[in-house]
Amino acid sequence: MFAIYDVKGRSFRDTLENLQKVRKAQPPRRVSPHLQDQDKGEEHRPTPGKNYSVSAQAYQAYRQKLHISERQSVLHAHQIMSHPIETMQMTMDIVSAWKRFSKMRYHQLPVLDTRHQIVGMLTERDLLQFLIVEDNQIKSQSNKIVADAMSEGVITADPVTDVRRIAKVMLDYRQSAVPITDEHDTLCGLVSRSDILQAAAVDPPLSLWT
Repeated sequence: MFAIYDVKGRSFRDTLENLQKVRKAQPPRRVSPHLQDQDKGEEHRPTPGKNYSVSAQAYQAYRQKLHISERQSVLHAHQIMSHPIETMQMTMDIVSAWKRFSKMRYHQLPVLDTRHQIVGMLTERDLLQFLIVEDNQIKSQSNKIVADAMSEGVITADPVTDVRRIAKVMLDYRQSAVPITDEHDTLCGLVSRSDILQAAAVDPPLSLWT
């Protein structure tokens, strides 16, 4: 299951097939050597946790929704996601946000509103368009805040979503990471490209591909 969030709240929650109906996939692009640089620092986020609780009912509902048999091996988002994760507040000023990225060595973070619900994603690249260097000091071009720089309409996935489907969303919608939210719109974690690659490399039965 996937959802779409912006400053107005959740506007969509359904399967990947219906997501593709309401939002057109972006054209594919060539893989750039700079992609590795974008992921640099992701290893400094909290490592994937194995103690995230998902009910048996949630698993069963997900399998029934997608017609997945009990014999099919599926790797789910909550098994590889990083959690808890750092976030940005949409009211934070641009320079403070940049300094926070520098200290944490992250390259992308979910943005929350005053209700602590996700409203967008922010990357270092988003901030660069508002920053200037003057007298060796980083300054903002104007009184802009994170809400002015973040990307809205962020696509999220449920904790029991098949990791293969998350990978497809990353490719189709050019997201280098997918936040994980539950049915109550609570941010649970984040799945990045690095998380998926690590799962493919170390998962013994290679359930990611079966």
